[in-house]
Amino acid sequence: MKKRNLVKVRNLDRLFDVSKPLLNRIIEREERKILRAVDDVSIDIEEGETFALVGESGSGKSTVAKMVVGLLPPTKGSIEIDGIDLSDKSKIKELRKLRSEIQMIFQDPFASLNPRWRVEKIIAEPIRAFKLEKNEKAVIAKVAELLTLVGLDPSDGRKFPHEFSGGQRQRICIARALASKPKFIVCDEPTSALDVSVQAQILNLMKDLQDEFSLTFLFISHDLSVVRHMANRIGVMYLGRIVEISNSKDLFENPKHPYTKMLLDAIPDLEMSGKERNPIEGEIPNPIDPPKGCTFHPRCPFVNERCRKEIPMPIEKDGSIITCHGVEEGRIGK
Repeated sequence: MKKRNLVKVRNLDRLFDVSKPLLNRIIEREERKILRAVDDVSIDIEEGETFALVGESGSGKSTVAKMVVGLLPPTKGSIEIDGIDLSDKSKIKELRKLRSEIQMIFQDPFASLNPRWRVEKIIAEPIRAFKLEKNEKAVIAKVAELLTLVGLDPSDGRKFPHEFSGGQRQRICIARALASKPKFIVCDEPTSALDVSVQAQILNLMKDLQDEFSLTFLFISHDLSVVRHMANRIGVMYLGRIVEISNSKDLFENPKHPYTKMLLDAIPDLEMSGKERNPIEGEIPNPIDPPKGCTFHPRCPFVNERCRKEIPMPIEKDGSIITCHGVEEGRIGK
């Protein structure tokens, strides 16, 4: 039975003006420079699933994450969570309730924790802000429960963030995210700043909590081994656009877009299967002045004249969504 879509993102754009000040532009006779960080992104995230966005640095993953939680307004497009459009200011009451149901776990656990606050105050803040407990005694009990839930001791609440290791700080961030009883959590590279052994512990904790509380995750990462462990479905981003959306098993066993194949070919062969691995060639072009047509064409081994001139539109093939002229024409993945 297909679950309902908790998150619906449609035709999302985000532009940044990176021009010099007006006087400098007049003197130097330069035009305004606009960076298109996100370009026409549309995704659906089902209730209870983990949807991952992957791609090289600069592909626009974190910008999408910040727009989905409301930290950045989109230049164009719509974001609907649990049936509520985030841009609909007429639904103030519904939006206020929704705010407690959306949380974010950031990449750097130390930078996202107030160093002057004790851990118990950090975790209690969303409980008090959203008035989720009836009195202060209940708030203290809830903080102790959350600390235990993420593998820490209730007595750790009296400590400051600098007294913990990186993995423990990320556990505190997870406890804070859970404090407001969320439905939807955006995880922006939550383990990239941690040691590999600690990464596995945090990822397993997140999966256990997802099962226990029926959480929905948008998981941002550049590490495909982490994504394979966590995600039900994966969207691959390149220069602000989604080039492929597929379920995790199909994407790793039968990638369809040339960029997805390039990313997977670069993964070290730890199982020593003897399969030839190729390093990622070239670099992401300047997003201020992207290539015309398909933005991946300067690095694509299957490029033709149409790729250089015409922007590809998403098509569906074997249950996946692909944005590629070569796949559409049957030149790739025959």
